[in-house]
Amino acid sequence: MTTVPERKRNLNARRIPARKPQTDEREPKAFFAVKTVAHVVNRRPAPAAAALAALLLGRAAAAGASSEHVPLRVSDGATNAPSARVSVSAACPGETSFYLHAPTSRWVELSAVEMDVFWPAHAPTNAQVLFHVKDWDYRWYQNLLPGYLQPARTNRFRVSFASPSEAWIPVGHHAAWHLRALAAPDEVGFRILCRGSARGVTAEVEVAGLRRAYRDPPSIRAVQANAVSVPRYGLFQATFELPDRYADPFDASEVHVRAHVETPDGRTNRVEGFYARSYFRVPGENGERIEAQGRPYWRIRYPPDVTGRHRYTLVVEDRAGAARWGPGAFNVVPSQAPGFVRVSRTDPRFFEFDDGAFYFPIGHNTRSPFDTRMDSRFPWRKRWPEGSDAYARYFRDMQRSGENWAEVWTAPWSLGLEWSTNHPGYHGVGEFNLEHAWELDQVMDLAERHEIYVNLIIHNHGKFSAFSDPEWRFNPFNASNGGYLSSPNEYFTDERARASFRKLMRYMIARWGYSRRIFAWGLWSELDLVGASRDLYRQPEVAAWHREMSAFVKETDPFDHLVSTHVCGDYTHMNPDLLTLPDIDVIAGDAYHGSGDPLHIVALLTGTAQFANPFYKPVLITEFGGSHLGHSVAHLRQGLHAALWSSGVLPLGGTPMFWWWQVVEEEDFYPLYAAFSRFMQNEDRRDPSLLMGQAVLLADDVPLPNMRCLTFKNERRGAGWIYDAARFQSLDPSDTPDMTNLVLRLDGMTNGTFRAEFWDTSAGVPVGAVRAASSAGNLRLPVPPFARDIAFKLFRE
Repeated sequence: MTTVPERKRNLNARRIPARKPQTDEREPKAFFAVKTVAHVVNRRPAPAAAALAALLLGRAAAAGASSEHVPLRVSDGATNAPSARVSVSAACPGETSFYLHAPTSRWVELSAVEMDVFWPAHAPTNAQVLFHVKDWDYRWYQNLLPGYLQPARTNRFRVSFASPSEAWIPVGHHAAWHLRALAAPDEVGFRILCRGSARGVTAEVEVAGLRRAYRDPPSIRAVQANAVSVPRYGLFQATFELPDRYADPFDASEVHVRAHVETPDGRTNRVEGFYARSYFRVPGENGERIEAQGRPYWRIRYPPDVTGRHRYTLVVEDRAGAARWGPGAFNVVPSQAPGFVRVSRTDPRFFEFDDGAFYFPIGHNTRSPFDTRMDSRFPWRKRWPEGSDAYARYFRDMQRSGENWAEVWTAPWSLGLEWSTNHPGYHGVGEFNLEHAWELDQVMDLAERHEIYVNLIIHNHGKFSAFSDPEWRFNPFNASNGGYLSSPNEYFTDERARASFRKLMRYMIARWGYSRRIFAWGLWSELDLVGASRDLYRQPEVAAWHREMSAFVKETDPFDHLVSTHVCGDYTHMNPDLLTLPDIDVIAGDAYHGSGDPLHIVALLTGTAQFANPFYKPVLITEFGGSHLGHSVAHLRQGLHAALWSSGVLPLGGTPMFWWWQVVEEEDFYPLYAAFSRFMQNEDRRDPSLLMGQAVLLADDVPLPNMRCLTFKNERRGAGWIYDAARFQSLDPSDTPDMTNLVLRLDGMTNGTFRAEFWDTSAGVPVGAVRAASSAGNLRLPVPPFARDIAFKLFRE
């Protein structure tokens, strides 16, 4: 639900991240004070408003706070060191600032602050106290306490941290006050605002905190469903509120939220709930920013797989007890959605949907909205970093070109959930970045709109690498940053680290497991580049980690998405100990090479299929494009063309993913995908008898050594790709066809009449069809003229 509408998106804008305040924080404090004090000191609060504020404070304090006091220290940020009681010369007129210091950073343990302020007899009678909190994302909240300081007495205040509250006012943002504004806040303090004139006013201040405690069971309130009727495999979503009393809402041992969904066919499915908040985009001349709005909330998501009336019950448990809500109900109507992607039951080299339809992934990598290496590898234009709304353009253009598959990373610099507090929006291990989570929601909505299946990568290698794109020095798990791992290698063996990964995956599955557009959970990208040195990925502890975590994902994910992990380089880097794990569904690798011949990709794809097929799992290339440092645009275009058309006649699970996604856009490689996708329409490769091989091209009955033909066939049907290996780089496929009077010889065919349909690989259209009869297992087909390469489909009539 939104209170501030999203603005029109500027797809070309550069996103400007939130900045940490300057080292000298007194200036930002003064800025807020000037901006705020002018607003609050020039008007006297209405008696009714003051009474209401006092009532709210009193009720909140009585509702959940124990009587246990927590000592706090107070300072004026200048002359006095923090202590339990300070005496400060107050400015009258003017303001006097005080800053509170807790014994730990766990301000969320407090339900309120009790504060005694002695105001001397000759002090003005129109002074007020303004309490403030600047949270860990530098959002400012303030609370103008009701009433005025009474001279010649000790004025006692109780400042409640209860939520929701009308007393706490957001300044400069749209977020609402909530408990986690106190999770390691950047600043907590108050100001005495004095309008009258007096000299020698000495204020004495003493503060104490009240520890939060609750004994009442939780309650579930304000349940709102997104619809009363949803399509089959669509999204049913319920949003609701819980008591705002959980220091770590991501920890299922502190609060466990779930829904039980009863289906018309008698099953009861359970889905986990998750904690979230809403955001909106604000475009500007220098880029966009993303702003929080409202209070956080709880949510469950469910994709029904059968039609009819469903009932659901919400359940929450915490240390004070449990609560249930419901049952609610929603109806499910038929749809054309095919369901989730699975490994084919009849041919495990390929994929299919729940409804049995064949799925052949066609797409390129879209790791993140931008790649900083583009400017050094392809420096012919200036590129500005973009925000996640760039996926609206990427996925739109991919869909228009027949693509149906992309890869997206949750990396520290794009859509990651967990990273160092030195980076905006991140709060360390186990504290998830809700802004990035909201952005990933938008990305998955775009994937649904444009029918793109997303290979979602959990960990990029740099997070835990000390030698390749090393980000270990910034990693919050690193003991040097306050974590508990002395080496990235320990991530695979330390039980705390393994528990943290389970916590992360529990949240990700709860939030995005509903989506059939999640193609697979990719546990790692380039696992062989992880660790303090190379070859860690071949150690038994890494295989043991993958066995444990892939099994955990399978047990936790009620919708049984595919699971994979990935290595770089090429298929020679693959570790059979990982590929044979029962819960690793997909074999994933790279196909980079340093050859100047763009056709070298064909040999790499062929070798990958030969290596991986004996494991009886689909194999996918999720990165390629010349070398890992790129190549010329002409080389990349030719390599992409060759990779697409060879993948269509090899036992690969889908097309290889071209890495340089901004080159795809800037150089308009999209027509290459459009042509190939048209060729693959209505194709079904699931048949274990279809095998890769080669055929012979003849001219005047003489084999042509430089003409190659890859085939994927059995004795009754198949497909192939013919190309001139010697002149592939020098020929333009749009040139006048000069390959004429060629004959294709196919061996191992059953006797009978065959129909062959030949395709122009540049335009993606059929250019001719021929019929011929086989004899003694030999079939000869006349090939239409072509310039560089041509593809065909073959059927026995």
